[in-house]
Amino acid sequence: MNATNTINISEAAYAEFKQFLDDNNVESYNIRINLAGIGCGGPMFNIVIDEAAENDIVEDVNDIKFIVDKDLVEEYQGFIILSSEENDGRGLSLRAVLQPEGGCSSCGGGCH
Repeated sequence: MNATNTINISEAAYAEFKQFLDDNNVESYNIRINLAGIGCGGPMFNIVIDEAAENDIVEDVNDIKFIVDKDLVEEYQGFIILSSEENDGRGLSLRAVLQPEGGCSSCGGGCH
């Protein structure tokens, strides 16, 4: 199952992300985006090497196959990968299109 614009990535971010994979000797370009948890700043995501499953949306961006559970795509409306330059020099960034407000009541005054 293919989706349109599940992954929003510029040419610069794609080149940097692919270089990151190559620098870390990643042999498979099947990249799954997972929900790592939800903290004070909202949802956090990570990437792993994986194969597509039945409930996944797969989007090919050049050589990289991005795999995301359909429920995550529906909840967060897709994902944006930013290059270091697009992320104000703070390195590659992965974030959801829909950014829900962070919400943990145990943060106290430490949330920003």
